Amino acid sequence: MSKLINPADVRTPPSIYSHVQVTPISPTSSLVTIAGQVGVPPDSTAAASTFAEQVQIALDNLRKCLAAVGATPADIIKVTHYVVNLDPKDKSRLEAYSRFIGDHRPPATLVGVAALAWPDLLYEVEAMAIVQQK
Repeated sequence: MSKLINPADVRTPPSIYSHVQVTPISPTSSLVTIAGQVGVPPDSTAAASTFAEQVQIALDNLRKCLAAVGATPADIIKVTHYVVNLDPKDKSRLEAYSRFIGDHRPPATLVGVAALAWPDLLYEVEAMAIVQQK
């Protein structure tokens, strides 16, 4: 049976989704799906003002979601990045993501989009991870 989690240190999502879902896939491991990580600090209702700040906050939120289930970025098996008005010359997302992911290289997709759920959002990240039960 799947379990839904909304970490206390990540901004509470709207009632239409949860941040994290943990689904057992064997007696010793679970699939973790995380979505809706955006550049809104946990104590705010507004997104950060710059793209680079939004990326950093979203990745910090992703790290907190992973930690809530005992995972780290090294447990990620797939990442999808959504960027409003994608500018391939802007390396701020790549630099922040490289710091976040370290030497781990899971499959990743970068998608340029016209808009996200709120007008001031510029970046969103989702990820899947496998967590071993201890």
